Amino acid sequence: MNEIIQYYNDLASTYDQNRFSNSYGRFIDFQERKILDTLLTDQKEQILDLACGTGRLLNYASIGVDASFEMIEVAKRKFPEKTFLQSEAGHILLEDNCIDTVISFHFFMHLDHSKINEVLEESNRILKKKGRIIFDIPSRKRRNLFGYKKANWHGASSFSINDFKVHPNFKVKRTFGFLFFPIHRFPDFCRKFLLPLDSFLASSFLKEYSSYLIIELEKK
Repeated sequence: MNEIIQYYNDLASTYDQNRFSNSYGRFIDFQERKILDTLLTDQKEQILDLACGTGRLLNYASIGVDASFEMIEVAKRKFPEKTFLQSEAGHILLEDNCIDTVISFHFFMHLDHSKINEVLEESNRILKKKGRIIFDIPSRKRRNLFGYKKANWHGASSFSINDFKVHPNFKVKRTFGFLFFPIHRFPDFCRKFLLPLDSFLASSFLKEYSSYLIIELEKK
């Protein structure tokens, strides 16, 4: 885990520019926000952004949690009115049953299965009854289709929707796909024109062949 924290500490100052200021990053950001806009409709909810990074999605949440000091420092400059906790995701410094919804993006993909279970257990602790955790994860069916081979911890984990249907503390409520096309292989100028078709295919019966899944789990 220390390796991951150091990696993001080193990236913090240039993370937004390198990851989301280009057409590929904007493509992903648009699709994620479209789905979050569907899921987060109650403005009275207490929402926590877990592994909030530089705060890209903190407009949806009131609390940001991240283990990287440098990432939080960038997020604080963007959102000085928010509450921030520098903490690992398996040990969040909050009381039991105090959060309505946890969102967590571009995080689970870096964790092995035991660590993901630890994060889900901690989320279960801080969530209210019928609280939710909404997260993205690379699709195992997509990776198996293309013979993906992991090189290291970075983005190495993948799941299917069925993997979460047997969790003792959560039930799968809704699922979505995004990034159906290998958009990085298309020229910049045509990417925005592919958005509607990509979103359509990623929300169809083919959703598990999207690059990523967004899964909404509800606390039992």
